[in-house]
Amino acid sequence: MMTTTRILNEQDYYRTVYGGWLGKNIGGTLGAPVEGRMERLDLTFYPVLQDGPLENDDLDLQLVWLHALEQYGPRLTSRELGQEWTEHVFFPFDEYGYALTNLRRGLRAPLTGSWDNPFADCMGSPIRSEIWAMAAPGAPQVAAYYAYQDAVVDHAGGEGVYGEMLFAAIESACFVEKDRDRLIAIGMAYIPDDCRTAKAVNDLLRWHREGKDWLEARDLILAHHGRDNFTDAPQNIAFTLLGWLYGTDFEDAILKAVNCGYDTDCTAATLGAILGMLAGPDALPERWVAPVGDRIVVSAPIKGFPAPANLDELTRRTIRVGRQVLAAWDTGILVHPELPTSATELGAAPGEAVKRLWAADVRTDRRLLPEGTIAPLGLELTIDYGADGPAIARRATKTLTLTVTNHSAERWIGRLGLELPDGWTGGEPRPFELEPGAGASLAYTVRAGEAVASAYELTAAIVRSHDGQVWSELRERFALVPAAEWTIWGPEGGAGRAAAFGGSALAWEQALGTTADGRYRARTRLHCPSARTVRLIAACDAPVTVTLDGARIIACAASGPFMPAYHRAPDAQAAELELTAGSHELEVSAERAGAPLRVRVLAVAPRQTLQPGPYYSYTDILWHD
Repeated sequence: MMTTTRILNEQDYYRTVYGGWLGKNIGGTLGAPVEGRMERLDLTFYPVLQDGPLENDDLDLQLVWLHALEQYGPRLTSRELGQEWTEHVFFPFDEYGYALTNLRRGLRAPLTGSWDNPFADCMGSPIRSEIWAMAAPGAPQVAAYYAYQDAVVDHAGGEGVYGEMLFAAIESACFVEKDRDRLIAIGMAYIPDDCRTAKAVNDLLRWHREGKDWLEARDLILAHHGRDNFTDAPQNIAFTLLGWLYGTDFEDAILKAVNCGYDTDCTAATLGAILGMLAGPDALPERWVAPVGDRIVVSAPIKGFPAPANLDELTRRTIRVGRQVLAAWDTGILVHPELPTSATELGAAPGEAVKRLWAADVRTDRRLLPEGTIAPLGLELTIDYGADGPAIARRATKTLTLTVTNHSAERWIGRLGLELPDGWTGGEPRPFELEPGAGASLAYTVRAGEAVASAYELTAAIVRSHDGQVWSELRERFALVPAAEWTIWGPEGGAGRAAAFGGSALAWEQALGTTADGRYRARTRLHCPSARTVRLIAACDAPVTVTLDGARIIACAASGPFMPAYHRAPDAQAAELELTAGSHELEVSAERAGAPLRVRVLAVAPRQTLQPGPYYSYTDILWHD
């Protein structure tokens, strides 16, 4: 418990938050029109001017998180944030699309971000840091915790998590610390030294100390930390901080960041927010403020909640939830309408709690029981899906390891069993006895039935005994997803081999045990339950061909960057067609030439949909012979 009360003046709180949101709008409006351009740019002002800011997911998603804090309260976790995604976010972009697919099938974070997600290292979560910092002013350890809970929904196990924790800590510290170098050092303390993001930032800091100019520093970042995907987080986080290190004022800083290119709306928006928080709205240049004003523009695929009408409402609602967060986390920070800000030092430095987040196994599913529990004071159930993740093929077996830990002060006697879908076997109840603080791991080898569904619901049933009698029952549902079943061939030809792939990737070489060059083939049947327009994608970094019912629909002869995104896969690797209800034969072939093949096969909605939210995954289309 904190013993010293620190004061945050209410007007200071307002100015810092408003300045951050205003800077976010300015930077996003500057960078959005040139997003994805990977050459060095030469902008001197907004490339597109309109009445108000441009819509941008950098702010959109944080409006949803504000709603989540208002709806669920200050102890929300990745579980509640995942629910917010399915209810209010209909973006298909990169990691968003993959995480939403996993969420809609019943998976929970961190699996939603770690499983079958090729974009975990990207910028979708570092851009969402401000809300957590503003709701936890002067408490970077709390802001970083929220950032982690947010980021693992769609980036678990990737650099996107570290990027959001870094920025959340910096921005939370902005309320009590104004020195740039000290703020960067604070942020760096909240991420592991050996992650790619830390290495990119540390190299940038060294090059800045050595006297490299900003153009040399940009080139060095790309040479040492660059990736083909323009949204890769480490390079863009370094570009954000480059603008801060080399900029002479607000304008020069955001222009240097955006002129590095790549994920320009993200770099300029985050730096704009940081500088806006430090300076306050009154100190931001009028020529940058006037075009965006006080307005908020929300993208159409973000819907179903009361979005703020303007920055003033957004600021006041942010402060309202911030008061709750500061109290709930016992930060010792008091927002006062009259007393001056007296916070001269930060709260607790990052310690073991933060390091445990870094080390958490993102392939397992952790549940606190009973449902709704916000702290480990009762039972904890951990589900380990094994090395192949939460997928299972028809008639296949999978070993699930369930660990029950007793965090209560009472001995628990009971049994744990699995309730399985019809036709499945292997979930028979097992007894356990747990003293306070003890845990027990129980392994269940389940066998799937013949039927295929877009997801399979299982229930862990814990029956508690008292005095030899059934006393109570806890039930926790979780999901498995269907593996894609293919017949595959390697370059040597011969008889095809049956293979089941847990996600969208065709892992030919692993399944066949070969790294030989040549032509690889895979055949399956695509089962479509109703007629619809389908965008079929075979994202590949090598020549790839796809036939559907014997007709060639994709013939990409060129090798190019691997981009398995629902909305921006190369046109040559996608085909949009009217698919009738029923079963269709699908065959994919790719040419390996000196490097491992990377192929992902996807079926998504078209751009034009009945409701806002294009290119979402058709989770009810199934792949099996």
